Amino acid sequence: MEKQDKIIEELETDIIELIEKELDNSSAIIGINIGTPEGTKVTSKFKEHIKMTTNEITAANSSLVFLSSKMLKDSLNQNVSYNLIIGQERIILSILTENITMITYLNRQLAELEGVDSYIVKLQKLALQISAIIETSDLLKEEIFKRLKRAIPNTLVLAIITKDGLPIKIQSTMPEPVLSAMVAALYNLSGVLLESVGMEYSIIGGENGSVIIHDLDENRVLAIAVPESDERKLGSYIAKIKAIILKNI
Repeated sequence: MEKQDKIIEELETDIIELIEKELDNSSAIIGINIGTPEGTKVTSKFKEHIKMTTNEITAANSSLVFLSSKMLKDSLNQNVSYNLIIGQERIILSILTENITMITYLNRQLAELEGVDSYIVKLQKLALQISAIIETSDLLKEEIFKRLKRAIPNTLVLAIITKDGLPIKIQSTMPEPVLSAMVAALYNLSGVLLESVGMEYSIIGGENGSVIIHDLDENRVLAIAVPESDERKLGSYIAKIKAIILKNI
């Protein structure tokens, strides 16, 4: 088991205990999923079956809070604290802290009877508790974004996106939605040309720089731009990327 897996396993005991207590005390809560801002699942607990996998939920939620945070910052110059989605039967509450993303599924009828505001306050407190637990661990140091920046310090663009083209975490001067859409399109078109579900990696080479697009996991794609076109050096970058991804599987 790799270091990140061991860290998550150790964290799960304390975090699951907090989540289960909240589920037992709140009839409206269907389930809670905890992830990192980079889209790595930490843990989850659901009372009912959810069609999406927990890894898909984590990636989608990380993208949701990323986009919500960007919108609020650009329009009102404020930091996002939560995102509330109201459906006919369910309410989805996504909360962002410095260290985690948390998504909670609620039964709308029961939540509205007790008051949605009370759930927002209660779940924000829970998110801060869990965030504090993760802050004292080494989990965030092992996240792929930070590890790639350490391994390839001359990176010009670094992006983690969903395979549907939604941004999760991006370091770039290009607008995030545009970059994400382009990376996803290139990834998916490469898969079509290969006549397979998806590709392993591709290189877009220029005279003085290159972009590497690499499959990250079942839900995410990685893109890195480097000021390098030498094939041997690009090969060493790909080897570093592969080694870091393997340690996060």
